[in-house]
Amino acid sequence: MRITVIGAGNTGLAMISHLALAGNEVVVYDNSSEVVSALNSTKSIRCGGAINDNATIAFASTDISEAISNTDLILIMTPAFAHKDLAARLGASLQKEVPIILNPGRTFGAMKFEYYFTQTNKFLKPIIAETQTVIHTARRLTANKVHLIAIKDSVEVATKDPDKIGEIITALPEVIRPYFKPAKSIIETSIGNVGMILHSTPLLLNSGWTESPEFSFRHYWDGITPRIANYLEKLDFERLSVAKALGSDLLSTKDWIKRSYHSEGETLFECLRNTIAYEIIEAPNTLEHRYIFEDIPYGLVPLELVGINLGIDMHYTTLIIDLASALLEVDFRENEYDLCQHISYYLKNRK
Repeated sequence: MRITVIGAGNTGLAMISHLALAGNEVVVYDNSSEVVSALNSTKSIRCGGAINDNATIAFASTDISEAISNTDLILIMTPAFAHKDLAARLGASLQKEVPIILNPGRTFGAMKFEYYFTQTNKFLKPIIAETQTVIHTARRLTANKVHLIAIKDSVEVATKDPDKIGEIITALPEVIRPYFKPAKSIIETSIGNVGMILHSTPLLLNSGWTESPEFSFRHYWDGITPRIANYLEKLDFERLSVAKALGSDLLSTKDWIKRSYHSEGETLFECLRNTIAYEIIEAPNTLEHRYIFEDIPYGLVPLELVGINLGIDMHYTTLIIDLASALLEVDFRENEYDLCQHISYYLKNRK
């Protein structure tokens, strides 16, 4: 099976390794010529941790048309802020209908991706799916070396049209198929996005530590204290309230951690502390990071918008967006606001 993986970051390298070691022909697209050059110099990725072996790729490219030529499946492993540009470029380059899976979609990623794809291609209608999160917890060490910390169980995947999800499951390579489960609706993957709960708030509330040149800390084990975890549970309650209003009963972030990592605990704080995969994950050393610039505009902002339109009190979500906007002097609500309004209207009025 020929698979194009777009994005050679933390989880991109982990996915590439996992697929290639199972005998799939893997082509890598990345927009960094340095990364592509490093990958092509050896055609190999050293994967350590949960999978320990050297994986061989077909080739890497900065040319998206070359990377997707004759492919059977496209897996997008980039942060959500790259999706708009990628959708337009894939629309302009794709020659046949190939399944596209966003790993993950963040909040309503597949719906937004479909919209931007159609701006450059009104003829092809590939199935576009999104996952609730990535299956790999990983950290890239170099351009061709990755440490795979853990592989999650039961990661949900969904399409806008629920009747198409069977085709996506069938399209998944056998080696990674067991780690995914079909979601009943796109609400389960989009509102099920727990990254927006776990990433932004701890980083913002530890901003002094984050920006200190003389200090480092572990994001989950040091950065999330019992008091911060308590706030995260309040934030999580708003997320669950939005899902419920849209007809879906989702797992809390605490219960999601229990399912994904087989952790135990009565509170979110206890579950985080009992998750070994989180023990070694260092916090970013800057606020100019995807934990802010992905998880707020592509996570909390659309969540807030849909919640408000449904008449739900989004006080705790609003507070974090306001704090991030004030601290970084960025209007995080400006990005794709009109499109999110349309999506909110669609969700509120869908049958």
